[in-house]
Amino acid sequence: MGTESPPVGTERIYLSDVEPHAAAPIDRASDLRSRVLLHVLFADALLIGDSQSLNNRYFRALVSAEEARQVPWAEEGAELPDLAPLLESGRIRVAVRAGRTLREIRDDHRRRNVTNVPEPGYVARLTAMSAAHAVGYDGTAVAARFKAGVLARIDVASRHATGGTRAALEDARSWIADQQPFDYKALRDWLDKYRVKDPGSSAELILALQSVDEWAGESYRRALPGVLDVGMAGPRDGSGTLSAARSRRIVEEAGLPAVMLDNLLLSQLPLEVVLEAVEQPSRNALVRELGQVRRGLRPDDAVLRQSVGEFSAWMLEAFERTFRGTDGLAWARLRSETRLMRFRLDEDTVTGRLGVGLEVRGAPLDGARDLSLDVVAGFGAAAPDGDEVRVATGPRRHLDPLHRMITLGG
Repeated sequence: MGTESPPVGTERIYLSDVEPHAAAPIDRASDLRSRVLLHVLFADALLIGDSQSLNNRYFRALVSAEEARQVPWAEEGAELPDLAPLLESGRIRVAVRAGRTLREIRDDHRRRNVTNVPEPGYVARLTAMSAAHAVGYDGTAVAARFKAGVLARIDVASRHATGGTRAALEDARSWIADQQPFDYKALRDWLDKYRVKDPGSSAELILALQSVDEWAGESYRRALPGVLDVGMAGPRDGSGTLSAARSRRIVEEAGLPAVMLDNLLLSQLPLEVVLEAVEQPSRNALVRELGQVRRGLRPDDAVLRQSVGEFSAWMLEAFERTFRGTDGLAWARLRSETRLMRFRLDEDTVTGRLGVGLEVRGAPLDGARDLSLDVVAGFGAAAPDGDEVRVATGPRRHLDPLHRMITLGG
């Protein structure tokens, strides 16, 4: 398994959407394809976990024609199970726990009745595609970080809970603390049993148990990127974005081509165009500056302005030459309207945190929805208080999967 260290400054981003318990459910393979390609455009290497590469049937459909026939795609779009070259080239990398093979992990999942376990044939193909650029990780360290994250979230919530809710949280904490190792599926089984032991449980208690499940999912998603010290991409979380009330605008470009945020167009973009896009000097300069922002460092404002302008213009030309004259939704979308993208760099005047945003101005005429992207620095030493463990953001399943955010992993 190839586990070479990336060059200094390489922007590696973990895609949390591929996690089977992801905050924002995936309904079609084309939806996941657009998210994957968006983040491939803005990362040197996009990472996914070993379990996620195996058990997410929508991801499997993006790299295997056989798997693609097993899941829904957009009604009027083409099936495009064409992303294998991204694995083969290292643009997408599978993070594999040290000392284990994908086949061993798959067989263990089968024994434990994990859902959506693939057939051995897919595992063999995935191994062949990904082995040269796989990223090794310490499974024990990830498990410990996962467990510590759940306990921290429960501790914060318990300080504000009373009565039966507090008792349930304490029971959950005690059970989790005793687990060696701590397993997400086992926690879900424990929560199910806890819910049914008292049919008259209050709504407040039921919500508390649902929250434990939510916190476990969030900690699970953050454990691997935290250990690998990489960024994390996922649905935009209100607790992680900058406060509009105390932000000042440093850079704004409001008249840029918006095609790179078009969910439909990205879902249909041929892979060869993506491979051409990621080699563009303007794109690579933009990725480097966005990495600076995510790390809390001030980017070069002039480079940001120039690179985002040049890359968005290149993307528009690429989309037009790709879809011109074709008989489908993509060309119809390009012909029907010209919408613009706003690019902004903001700074929180209190904490000094930086954030970049890309969003489309105006809604499409056909009612379709666009992607957006925020890249924000983590709180770090500027955290507002000791409770910054993401327990008060509401059910993550309610987050909009098209509103994207890249930030610190842990």
